[in-house]
Amino acid sequence: MSLSLAAQADEINKAIADDPPKVGEAAPNTVTLLRGVMDQEIGEWQTTATVREMTGEDEEELARLSTKDDLSYAEYTSALLRRAVTSVGTQSVITNPSLLDNLIIGDRDLLFLGVVKATYGNIREYSVTCGHCDKSNEVQVNLDKDFPVMESKGSLTEARTVKLRNGTTVKVKYLTGKDAQSIAAVTGSSAEQNTAVVAHAVVWDDDRSEAVKTQWAKELSLADRQTIISTVLEDQPGPTLEEVDAPCGHCGENITMVLDWASLLFG
Repeated sequence: MSLSLAAQADEINKAIADDPPKVGEAAPNTVTLLRGVMDQEIGEWQTTATVREMTGEDEEELARLSTKDDLSYAEYTSALLRRAVTSVGTQSVITNPSLLDNLIIGDRDLLFLGVVKATYGNIREYSVTCGHCDKSNEVQVNLDKDFPVMESKGSLTEARTVKLRNGTTVKVKYLTGKDAQSIAAVTGSSAEQNTAVVAHAVVWDDDRSEAVKTQWAKELSLADRQTIISTVLEDQPGPTLEEVDAPCGHCGENITMVLDWASLLFG
């Protein structure tokens, strides 16, 4: 998933308008997260979440949300997860919806994929036109095998240390759903989005305001900004959307299908 978190409302609306997808075997309603949430009472990270299959009521509500002109992927994901995730660890999402915003992006994507599995099963089938012979093929996608999970390079529960050019160091965290929504709200240039990424990725020892964090990120050198952004982008654990290849059943040539999150849910 791109860190720019560009709005995907058009793709979501288009996917909803397509024919209903074919359903595979029922999938478990539990999802194992990479980091999960900290249970302060027992002092342990909780990494098991439960999800439910989506209903027509959920589809209608998400369709209404997707008509927003400025809808971001992060905002859409939050709305979907609030409806379809029931608990994270021992904590209920119904009574504590902020749990979802505190999850790292990779865990939120795992939950998204878990909701798709709970709703349709672990096998999805799509009609794809061969680019060589122009004939239609039914291509199966295995949600358990075709979406490899990237592991983190270090501990997910600890911030990473980044050394700046003046010799000082800063701590850089894994971005959460809350961070993603704040970054997505920046509708300016890519440079302004980079400022937002830097401001939200750095761990602050004090409780400074968003304005102060943003100004610090603006005053940072370009080289140091790039170092922080590269640290964030190059270590993004979670499921990855990859191309799915299959031979054409008519001419034998290879068909490459590229999926996005919206087509997984409604395509």
